[in-house]
Amino acid sequence: MASNPMQRKARNSFLLGMFITMIIAALVIGFLLWRMYQEKTEKEVIENAKVTVYVLSMNVTSGANVQMSDLKSVEVTKDAVPVSAITTANYASIVTENSIYKIDLPLGTVLSEDMIVESEDVTENDTREQEFNMIVLPTYLEIDDYVDIRLRLPSGEDYIVVSKARIVDSDEVTMWTKLSEDEILTLSNAIVEAYQIDGALLYATTYVEPGIQSSASVTYVPTISVAQLINNDPNVVQTAKDELAKRYNNATLYGGRTSVINQAVAAVGEQAQLNVSNGTATEVETQKESRKNYMKELESAQATSTAK
Repeated sequence: MASNPMQRKARNSFLLGMFITMIIAALVIGFLLWRMYQEKTEKEVIENAKVTVYVLSMNVTSGANVQMSDLKSVEVTKDAVPVSAITTANYASIVTENSIYKIDLPLGTVLSEDMIVESEDVTENDTREQEFNMIVLPTYLEIDDYVDIRLRLPSGEDYIVVSKARIVDSDEVTMWTKLSEDEILTLSNAIVEAYQIDGALLYATTYVEPGIQSSASVTYVPTISVAQLINNDPNVVQTAKDELAKRYNNATLYGGRTSVINQAVAAVGEQAQLNVSNGTATEVETQKESRKNYMKELESAQATSTAK
């Protein structure tokens, strides 16, 4: 039976419409799937490009130990930070308990490997915390500063007794620092001589950028009796003995003591037990007064900051 031309045309139109609809649906679904894939890929790329770095949460000074309390972690894209940036992934392999800041750094700085260095101030078995109140302190001395302790004689000679000691704490006239047995005995000898020689001065000088400045060479040579004590005392570690042997050139067994110091001690004769000369005494008192005023200013500033 022949179909009605109108029915056949309607059926063909329907089939064509269904075919076109299927094609459009397939295109839409394909596009949506493609977009989902693109978004997933872009998200993965972005996630892979992110890294968690450490940013300073406060201002830090050159020579201060790197501590986790100084830092906060921030997630950023890799291209926003230097390649040498310290991340949560490599922090433990780079930063140690002896790591210090090379330079002063402001709040918000992204910490990187080139900003830190290993401190020379390493705690050994014979390291002890020492308190001194007979050393003239710099006016602006603060905790975590590094100092050389020096002995100045009336004749003008100036000797480094202890090199690059870190200040653990300080007040108007007292400093606390960690020293090795070698340094303790050497400094004790220098303290005695500073009292013996009229006009001698034992004082501290501060390093400007301790994170990048190397230790100064010690130039003060202790008396033979003290040197022998260091050499024979079983509490002194072998490393200290080796360093002393190098300093005194070993061959002369501490016979290289600076003759200028010996002469200065001998020259004072009966005056050995007198107080320091008026000129040095005035210098010391002036320095102490400056230090006292500075400490008062610090206390006032801290009180104001706390009140706010």
